[in-house]
Amino acid sequence: MKTVTGLLYLMVLKTKKHQPNDLSILVLRDGFSFCTQKKSCFYPIEDSNNIDPKAISDFLDQEELVSETVSLIHLDSLSSIVPLELFEKENAAFYLSKGLTLEPNQHVVFDVLESYNQVVVYPRDDKKWLVLKELFPTLVAKHVTTSLLAPLTDFSMGTPKKQLFVHLREGAFELFLFQGAQLLFFNSFEQQQVDEFLYYLFYITEQFYLKPESFKLAFLGAYDHYKEYYEGVQEYHSDVIFLDAPSENRQTKHPVPFLENKIV
Repeated sequence: MKTVTGLLYLMVLKTKKHQPNDLSILVLRDGFSFCTQKKSCFYPIEDSNNIDPKAISDFLDQEELVSETVSLIHLDSLSSIVPLELFEKENAAFYLSKGLTLEPNQHVVFDVLESYNQVVVYPRDDKKWLVLKELFPTLVAKHVTTSLLAPLTDFSMGTPKKQLFVHLREGAFELFLFQGAQLLFFNSFEQQQVDEFLYYLFYITEQFYLKPESFKLAFLGAYDHYKEYYEGVQEYHSDVIFLDAPSENRQTKHPVPFLENKIV
């Protein structure tokens, strides 16, 4: 079996590591992950209808987290990518209607990427959003799909060979299939173990008739926690690269390791 030693680490995305005064907030289904240059802290939430802003404020003070520049990334909901020329603001909910049912505390929002002619549509938990906006009035928010789509598009420009990008995180993973700067496919899948991951991954390669020699597979980051995932893929596909690796947090157990120490 192939191992993750001797991997190709030369590929770098256009990402920015945390600076001393940066704070990024990752909104997860079960809580908030507050990430700075020095550390990451998790604040659990059992019910978004009963979030106590004072308790979160006290938590932030206790952890002595910096908050001069604050960015927020939503990872607690699915998303859809719509070509800008087809997007109708008034019908934004339509683009999610076949994939999910909105919860009572959610409403549809969207991120417009004009430079890439794409719009990312997703449901936002209003309770979580209002609390964080109260604590950090100047925060800038977007969906994880938005965060990844721009640098992956830039990375793919000028590359004729198809590239399948994999963003692994706790309980889920995202797939982006590009040919050059053209996005051919995007979706997010739930996964709890390597067998589930491999099933969905190779199902997609079959659906798009991707033969091993016809595409490059790129993992975002390289982490010890996902070693079995990498090895499972390398059993069947040899053209594998790892972007933005090795990283300082290679041994991390963070639920979203690729975004723990960088801003995209």
